[in-house]
Amino acid sequence: MTEDLDIWFEPLAVCEDDCRDYWFLLDGNERNKALRFVRDLDRMRYVVSHGKLRLILATYLQQAPEEIVFATQAHGKPFIVSDESHGIKFNLAHSGDYLAVGVVRGYDIGVDIEAWTDCIDYEAVVGLSFSDAERRFWRTLPAEQKQAFFYKLWARKESFVKSVGEGLALDISRVNPELAGSSRFLSLPAGYGLPESWCLIDLGLAEGLSGAVTVSAAYSPKIHYRRLEGEARLHPCSRIF
Repeated sequence: MTEDLDIWFEPLAVCEDDCRDYWFLLDGNERNKALRFVRDLDRMRYVVSHGKLRLILATYLQQAPEEIVFATQAHGKPFIVSDESHGIKFNLAHSGDYLAVGVVRGYDIGVDIEAWTDCIDYEAVVGLSFSDAERRFWRTLPAEQKQAFFYKLWARKESFVKSVGEGLALDISRVNPELAGSSRFLSLPAGYGLPESWCLIDLGLAEGLSGAVTVSAAYSPKIHYRRLEGEARLHPCSRIF
């Protein structure tokens, strides 16, 4: 995997048995975060998604998944502390019953997936997070096309925000992807280089799920879609929650 991009796509349907296995892969910081979730479903999804992330990264690092050490950048984006020679960069996204992990060597990467739902105020989000041109385009669309467009554009924007690791500090309305046609950036906030210096790729993963990945490269890498197979149960253990 030199200039290729791996996208790992995994189900996130969870049960207590899954959590028992993945719990023992997590470090103390991850376990503390998991225990702070109020809803059991959110807690279990966190445990499974981060356990699977460790299993995925272990395939590149030749390291036991529970031995991988993470730290975070200023705005919370994680990176691998123990990776001195592999140059592996990664990003995790999860939404609904799915998770996606992007892995690339030597480039910043951001991945976002969005499960479609009617439980949000689209107009309010568009008003806050879309540019003037994006809002005008949105309002010209037929009603039956608005949801798909919203999530496609949102995933494109979020993938860039995640690639630079700025989180809420970055004004997402100034991240402006192409509105129709090919996936590319038209303009970006000051300080992040030219739009053509970034590669934006739409991900076709599942019905009712939009996804995008941004990589800090001018070229379009070859994408390999991958899945975990034959995950062994690592620890017979008692109830943890």
